[in-house]
Amino acid sequence: MWYGEQLENHFLVNPGDFLYIPADMPHLPYNPSSTENCVALIARTDPNEQESVVLLPHLDAKVLAPPASE
Repeated sequence: MWYGEQLENHFLVNPGDFLYIPADMPHLPYNPSSTENCVALIARTDPNEQESVVLLPHLDAKVLAPPASE
């Protein structure tokens, strides 16, 4: 997952991990595998979850690939 104001940080989530994303934190989850499916359980505390989602297309170009070290 990429996260941060400019998606400048990267975090690899493994099976069994718990990940908390603070409110208003830009983030972009993705599946690094081109051959295996990825399953996630997502829970939100915002009762207006869909209405509060803000797309940030200007950040798309910043995310090309995961860091080589992972």
